[in-house]
Amino acid sequence: MSIPSKVLQRQIVVDNLVTQTFYKVRNTVVDQVFRATPFFDKMVEGGRLREKAPDGTHFEIPVRYAKADQNIQYIGRGTRMGRKDKETLTRILYKTAALGDSMVRYWADERINRGEAKLIDYVNELVENHTMSLRDKVALDVLVQDADPEAIQALPTLIATDPTTDTIAMMSRAANPWMRNQTMSFTGLTTKANLLDRMETMYNLCSMLKGSGSRSTPDVIITTREIYQDYVGLARLMGIFQMNTVTKRVDFGTGEASFKGAEIFWDENAPAGEMRFLNTSTLQFAYDPQNWFEMTDWKTEADTLDRTAQIVAVGNLVCDNFQKNGVIHSITPTSI
Repeated sequence: MSIPSKVLQRQIVVDNLVTQTFYKVRNTVVDQVFRATPFFDKMVEGGRLREKAPDGTHFEIPVRYAKADQNIQYIGRGTRMGRKDKETLTRILYKTAALGDSMVRYWADERINRGEAKLIDYVNELVENHTMSLRDKVALDVLVQDADPEAIQALPTLIATDPTTDTIAMMSRAANPWMRNQTMSFTGLTTKANLLDRMETMYNLCSMLKGSGSRSTPDVIITTREIYQDYVGLARLMGIFQMNTVTKRVDFGTGEASFKGAEIFWDENAPAGEMRFLNTSTLQFAYDPQNWFEMTDWKTEADTLDRTAQIVAVGNLVCDNFQKNGVIHSITPTSI
């Protein structure tokens, strides 16, 4: 279909305006997308959103699964030092996940927004709508595993209720115990009588391995609103509840409590009956700097006057020390 020259000229003007607007606010877009949840807010704060050039279709993540302690010994006169070798490092491969979004501009919409002021409002609204859509998608997918095989890995996939099955980062969890997170069933127990004891045990299990190059203890606990309310109710009953008024994340309205210094948040997307203890120093969202919220050229849709461009972001949620993270599952809230 031949496009009239005036229409073509206007398309080019709007192409450039939308593209310039998007790149002008791109950092803000990324900030909104990755600070939309308490978990990602904590990750961004800790510098866990990291550039990483992929190795082909995968991110290569180094993992230290044992300490180089085989030659440590006390020394006396004439003592010969050990020279034993021990494998302590390996690399695991996480796939790259490409999240795409099509930005469609309908000729009919642009025709009725011809004035300069209207056009600017139209462009700003277009960019804002796609920002909100990307934000909501990432917020959901970090806690609910998308069935699409090309999707990012959600926390319940990495920190699983049954970490003895499946393959993560091309490594069998059944064959490699160091690929397994801590897990604990709450079946048959009640939050009023047992929640604090089980939380204490899980926290300690996640804190056992020292010297692995990461934080020693969990710093974030994510659960459902109902379980969070039970925890707060228990603390109030015991007279030990103290609101956390220091962290800026209280503004989320999804958690103002802590457990042994680990901030506790509830999330509407958190799996029912589960409470995850996360050590964010072992987690990161690795992204490809060459394909990070980049916009393609504008294209005219076949047999229409409508224009389309894609926004693409390549990355994945990865873990380099599963044993320092854990989950309590099968919790039945009791509304304490």
